Amino acid sequence: KKIKPKKMKFIKLLIVGLVQGITIWPEPASFKTKNEKIKVGRLRFAYSGRSTIVKEAFLRYSDQIFSHGITGVPRVQVYVEIEDENSELGSKMNESYIVNMKTNEIFISSKTQWGILRALESLSQLFEYDAGDETYYLTLSEIQDEPRFSHRGLLIDSGRHFLNVKTIKAMIDSMAYVKLNVLHWHLTEDQSFSMPSWQFPELSLNGSFSAKERYSHYDIKDIVQYAKLRGIRVIPEFDMPGHTSSWRNSHPEIFATGCLDPDSRGAFDPAKNQTFELISALFHHDWFYLFPDAWLHLGSDEVPTTCWNNSIDLAFMELHNLSSFNNLFAYFVNSVVDIALQDNKKQHIILWDEAFTSGSPDPNKTIIQIWHDDVTNSVLDAGFQVIYSPSSAWYLDHLDTNWTDRYTLNIPDSVLGGEACAWGETMDPSDIEATVWPSLAAVAERLWSPLHLTLNLTTAESRLRQFRCILLDRGVRAEPVGLAGRTAPTGPGSCLYSD
Repeated sequence: KKIKPKKMKFIKLLIVGLVQGITIWPEPASFKTKNEKIKVGRLRFAYSGRSTIVKEAFLRYSDQIFSHGITGVPRVQVYVEIEDENSELGSKMNESYIVNMKTNEIFISSKTQWGILRALESLSQLFEYDAGDETYYLTLSEIQDEPRFSHRGLLIDSGRHFLNVKTIKAMIDSMAYVKLNVLHWHLTEDQSFSMPSWQFPELSLNGSFSAKERYSHYDIKDIVQYAKLRGIRVIPEFDMPGHTSSWRNSHPEIFATGCLDPDSRGAFDPAKNQTFELISALFHHDWFYLFPDAWLHLGSDEVPTTCWNNSIDLAFMELHNLSSFNNLFAYFVNSVVDIALQDNKKQHIILWDEAFTSGSPDPNKTIIQIWHDDVTNSVLDAGFQVIYSPSSAWYLDHLDTNWTDRYTLNIPDSVLGGEACAWGETMDPSDIEATVWPSLAAVAERLWSPLHLTLNLTTAESRLRQFRCILLDRGVRAEPVGLAGRTAPTGPGSCLYSD
């Protein structure tokens, strides 16, 4: 039923009224405005430290804030203080920060360079540009902020559709806008293998969709460094023993004989030594040089265990007193975890929750990523660290899930944090941004902001509409707030009410 034009106009004006005022997304722990705006023509950063990450961030945010050109005057001095410039990018990094503003001065302080990045993002959202007088205005404010959860991520899937470097960098940029700090990169799949290898180049040569849909070693290192400059860790996922059919194009010898048919889903064969030899060579002589993070994801979900119903595997199971395919699965998972942890720089291996429900991982070595919400309490009770990604609300490819469902999800206090998942069956560079945004912003705020600041949906919606305008202004193809995923605006109108 269509709303009559006069009523529609009233609703639009009402929404515009709701979103007036300054906001920061995600909502800081403490945010006080001084009801005073100043004109700013240029920022001058006063920083005597040596962090190239901070120095590059100054340039990046200056360009972003003054996107309509720098007028030069009046100039505002920004003083930056960091306690520890050598803090490593990792699971324990401190991202807290303080911002205080005076008429001609801004003071930013943090324990680490990563907190400075988060402070600069908050600061950038406080600027407004008036095209009428071609002037930038800044609302004077005081901010004290820190994240609720340490792990705040987005999963992207380049195994089902290839994602080029420019697309991934654009996603990293937009992740920084909402203070996410982990890019979970699902790299290998049944459908394709685009990951480069010095040891086994035939894997991508024979496993990729095409010659143009492969990554080079330079591409991987470039993306990891690009993310680091924005305070974002890159954690690769090499799913195994299932979701590996693309490996079979060049190395059928590591697959169970029950799943060698090209039309069947493959699974690595735990009964063969060459399976673990190839995996070990890839880890220690190839991929660990490209991905320095202390965490690694090894998947372990949706394994077609019927592949192992053959004489070779059944004999192996009998020899090793493995009474079921679940026991054989556990044997494989524990073996590859131990292989990965032979590298002293790797501290934890992340596994999907099937590794818990069908296997027996070691909670001292592994972290469980939840996508079946009903097993969350059991995993936590068993002493595991948990990354929360319930498919019911945080799978972004579920287009009929509204942002409000993602925002109101109850997150257990004891988890490390969570990830929204952009699975790639129906996402490629043409639509990934419109699928992910602004829903991802809802997840990001719940992972960053204190719980008591995320209980009012009406306030959240007005702020999210305003933040969508920021995303669009920065070139992010965010769909309208309030519509089903990947939906175009219903008609002419402002970014504030284009649904």
